[in-house]
Amino acid sequence: MPKTKRHNLNPQYNTLLNYILLFLFCAFLGWVWEVALTFVKTGNIVNRGVLHGAWLPIYGFGGVFMAMFLHHFEKHPLAIFSLSALVCGIMEYFTGWYLETFKHLKWWDYSDLWLNLHGRICAISVLAFGFCGLFVVYILKPFLFKHFDKIQLPAKLILCSVLLVCIITDAAYSSTSPNTGEGITLDLGHYINHPPK
Repeated sequence: MPKTKRHNLNPQYNTLLNYILLFLFCAFLGWVWEVALTFVKTGNIVNRGVLHGAWLPIYGFGGVFMAMFLHHFEKHPLAIFSLSALVCGIMEYFTGWYLETFKHLKWWDYSDLWLNLHGRICAISVLAFGFCGLFVVYILKPFLFKHFDKIQLPAKLILCSVLLVCIITDAAYSSTSPNTGEGITLDLGHYINHPPK
């Protein structure tokens, strides 16, 4: 039998594993993006994010949301752009609020950027989410899923399991000992004298 039939024995299971890989890929891609931005701004390589590993889960969740739900609007790019900007903007805002409220630190600050809200989101970041939605739906998801489907299910299961154990272990450890330091976090005490705009 052709290999393609073997891949299609459990289509729903296979799709779930594809989304897990997509989550992990976007989390890693987001980390690379943040590290690169920091390097361009400061000339230093800094391990960005709350977790200690090379992944930023917020990018993973955003990527999965875009890929899983927005493909229904493939014929309406403006809807994809708008929903990506709205949902991911809300996600970023409340993630920032949660971290500030319960960890008493800021991992990002848009206070000096145009049209920001409490320094947690800004016009530039929200617009970027909109363009990311278009990229994920029209380019990234089709490209990655095409290649993910070439991985044998047993190997794909092992890969997903190992990486998920790693990121869950990191998240559990980071819940009490988050990644902090110069270039990574800002103490909220700074905002007593320099409140967000």
